Amino acid sequence: MLKYLVKRIFWMVPLLIGISLISFFIMHLAPGDITTSEASFNPKASEESRQKLRELYSLDKPVIVQYGLWMKRMATLDFGTSFASHQRPVFWQTKDKDGNVTLGMIQEALPITLLINVLSLILIISVALPLGVVSALNQNQLTDRSITLFVFIGFAIPGFWLALMLMYWTGVQHTWLPISGLQSIGHENMNWLAQITDTLKHLALPVFISGITGLAGISLFVRNGMLEVLHQDYITTARSKGLSENRVIYGHALRNALLPLITIFGLSIPGLIGGSVIAESIFAIPGMGKLFFDAVLMRDFPVIMGILTIGAVLTLIGNLIADIAYAWADPRVRRGVVQ
Repeated sequence: MLKYLVKRIFWMVPLLIGISLISFFIMHLAPGDITTSEASFNPKASEESRQKLRELYSLDKPVIVQYGLWMKRMATLDFGTSFASHQRPVFWQTKDKDGNVTLGMIQEALPITLLINVLSLILIISVALPLGVVSALNQNQLTDRSITLFVFIGFAIPGFWLALMLMYWTGVQHTWLPISGLQSIGHENMNWLAQITDTLKHLALPVFISGITGLAGISLFVRNGMLEVLHQDYITTARSKGLSENRVIYGHALRNALLPLITIFGLSIPGLIGGSVIAESIFAIPGMGKLFFDAVLMRDFPVIMGILTIGAVLTLIGNLIADIAYAWADPRVRRGVVQ
């Protein structure tokens, strides 16, 4: 098993280089660059000033040379500086000669997105698992049909439309929940309990919007997995031995039905960082999704590549964790890995 892990980690390096190379070239296939977006805000910007900007950002060099320069910085974990006017570091904070600290853009946005997506994942698991199990145990009955209808509505409903409707209903009509940002005015003057309550109120709608589509998919996945397992011979054998129905369902069937979910949750790790672009953009939350969206609009290549690189690393780590967890949960897979 240790040999298998070392081999997998070793192969992650060339995979990461390949992903970054493809991402870098695809990104540069898009028309325009940072000088195009900056010139659109300043009609007086001349072609000469735009050319100077390209030289400053090394955008006048061939793409392969730009990639080489980027890789050279990446070897020292330097994600570069944003092309935007604030010139902030992309990944981690820096300190100038006077001791002033400037936070990195990803460093600032990452905790917010992590919090939203972890809360969404908890919502999905706590609701989708019971729904899927109940639906499978009541196959083709009214309960099953009602849950299936709810699942299809969850699949079909557009996230941005639902977000706008909830903003209008809960924020404008009834003023129950705030509809933008993470903190109210005067948040810093509140006591700690009021600050937590204020933040949770701001997170309620973004977390719900982020979780609703995943909830529908996972509940349908659990239902189909349970139906497949319930028709296996070992379930019939367990019942014939006189085991209680609860032990058959929750001790044997559910455990085996959830094995494929390990892979799904492992692959969902990059999504925790990638962020919920729709929710963060609509609710004006400064997370990773909004940061990536704004960077694409501005053609801010260092920020785009920084987020893509972190996403690629997490995808590879998520795959590795999923494989390890699957081998740990299923002895058949573990024996195959060892062999």
